Amino acid sequence: MNVILLLGAVLGLSSIMMAAYVDHSLALYLSGKSLRGLLTAVRYHQLYAVVICMIGLALTSESNIRMKAWLIRSAYIFSIGVFSFSFSIYFSIMSGIVGISYFTPVGGILLMIGWGCLIRTALLKIT
Repeated sequence: MNVILLLGAVLGLSSIMMAAYVDHSLALYLSGKSLRGLLTAVRYHQLYAVVICMIGLALTSESNIRMKAWLIRSAYIFSIGVFSFSFSIYFSIMSGIVGISYFTPVGGILLMIGWGCLIRTALLKIT
């Protein structure tokens, strides 16, 4: 079983569900900064679902063990980053508990670290 691809697919499905919920329900009650924040969270959620799926697909054809390890590392860091970034925004706005949003910058930093891991993967010499 390709856990990375499964994780990306679950994130993709949940991002579409969240987008529909925001668009068809929450948008009726929210405006301004809250709505923009939710839409940003949905956009990042969707983007990283695709990125994680692509990593999962790349893993099926990769034979270099070091590259595989860095790809897996980046996928898990992206996943934790999406949960920290997008889901902290979702829960903060939907629950009204502002303190949850303190996890948002941590998620952003993790997403940057994930890109750093992909850069590291690209710099590995193919042996």
